[in-house]
Amino acid sequence: MKKKAGLGAVLISCILLSGCREALEVSVGNVRTEKESVTKQDGTDLYELTDHDYSTEVTDAVQIDLSRLQEIQGEAYGYEQRRLTVHAAGNYVMTGKMNGSVYVKVFDDEVVHLFLKDAEIKADGGAAVYVENAAKVIITSLEGTENILSAASKQEKTQKACIFSNSDLTLNGKGRLCVYGYNNDGVRSKDRLKIVNTDLYVKAKKDAVRGNDGVIIRDSMTEAECEGTGIVSDSDKDMVILRGGSLKVIAGKYAIAARRYLSIHDMELDLYSVLEKIRCDGIVELDEDLTVFAENITHREEQEYELYGYF
Repeated sequence: MKKKAGLGAVLISCILLSGCREALEVSVGNVRTEKESVTKQDGTDLYELTDHDYSTEVTDAVQIDLSRLQEIQGEAYGYEQRRLTVHAAGNYVMTGKMNGSVYVKVFDDEVVHLFLKDAEIKADGGAAVYVENAAKVIITSLEGTENILSAASKQEKTQKACIFSNSDLTLNGKGRLCVYGYNNDGVRSKDRLKIVNTDLYVKAKKDAVRGNDGVIIRDSMTEAECEGTGIVSDSDKDMVILRGGSLKVIAGKYAIAARRYLSIHDMELDLYSVLEKIRCDGIVELDEDLTVFAENITHREEQEYELYGYF
């Protein structure tokens, strides 16, 4: 069995190295009144999508040409030593190419919305986008655009992904977002990660998409290649909830993994993994036609867990 697993890992690594795509050279507001939510049978909210998660409209935005950045410290953002730091809440449209990183550092009750318009951010010392502090950050790929983010080959210990957030993070938009995590994870949030109505491709050395307190994917076309786990959530509050759209994963470990709660409905799955396709130690809810992906799932009884609802 060990020899088979080892051979599988080698095959996956070869797939990842060759790839089927050409990589790069190396104020919070009110909660959505007409909200999309998932509930338990007893009516307890598991999660909800708000206005912020659906928002893709550019209004009153600061325009930033990444190709023409100069040393500056303004009211909304500053730039020095190849680091663009957003230090005020609001909307920012980013276009052009940049060798460096985008940092977000605002107050705990503030929201930052980054709109990508054919943007290319190639980090040279850490994450391409790093959220140090915020209430919430939304990254929108504008319709008709393709946006590419790539992490540095060597990263700081606190920046364990190409897109790394210490706060709630949402990826949305009708454009395309390609994320390359050459050394660590692809997209990672220490809080909750939501992928809503978008086209996302992630290629990562470790895990592709990770939200410690939950990963919610809604009506998106998501594709992930990684040597770790494709979609993963792992904490005392974790959950993976997939609704609508499609998900394709090629993974060196598990395709999808959660400890506490996993729910997949109305989604087209295409999963390849060295270990189990789906791994969950807690509650598992799947459409009948998806059970083929979960033949070896082990799970515990629901009463052992208390599920949470969050903004």
